[in-house]
Amino acid sequence: MKEKYWRMGEKIRKERLKYGLSLSDMASKIGVSPSFLSLLENGKAVPSLKVLDKISSFFSMPLAELLAEEEEQEVFYFPRERQVEAPCDFGITSRFLLPKDRIFFIEPCLLSLAPGSRDREFRERSGLEFAHVLKGKVEFQFVGQKPVMCDEGDSILYRADLLHRLANPSGLSALVFLVNVPSA
Repeated sequence: MKEKYWRMGEKIRKERLKYGLSLSDMASKIGVSPSFLSLLENGKAVPSLKVLDKISSFFSMPLAELLAEEEEQEVFYFPRERQVEAPCDFGITSRFLLPKDRIFFIEPCLLSLAPGSRDREFRERSGLEFAHVLKGKVEFQFVGQKPVMCDEGDSILYRADLLHRLANPSGLSALVFLVNVPSA
């Protein structure tokens, strides 16, 4: 059988074991026989699109990730010249430190805040956010809560689903390393 079916089978097995499921448990949940699932995991069977869709839905995994032929990299190098920088709001610029077209479990970003800048609107995301102030002062504002002022060297971790925004109340620029860890 082709290499791509073996790789796909490995991904399926890895996910199944990650959730502690036996072949029988998973097979019954996606509507196939345990023997077919075993053949699939060993790259000896070609699944229908319907079966692949059931598997990707079961694991909340994009079908494209399941079908991707590339090997997982243990080390991923993303040089500065490939990073994307985009203005977010008045006086705030984001530099995305990993490519958006790849599937990562974290989303690291460098935020540059001009003096006196702030997000126009409060926003929310899924998961958690971790921020570390590399330069300057940054105020983290949360709806219904007291703002948290972070100085250079300070870190903060918060639920990203809280309505929040960032502000730079000082007359100097600020730089924040922000990591979003989306919910599964």
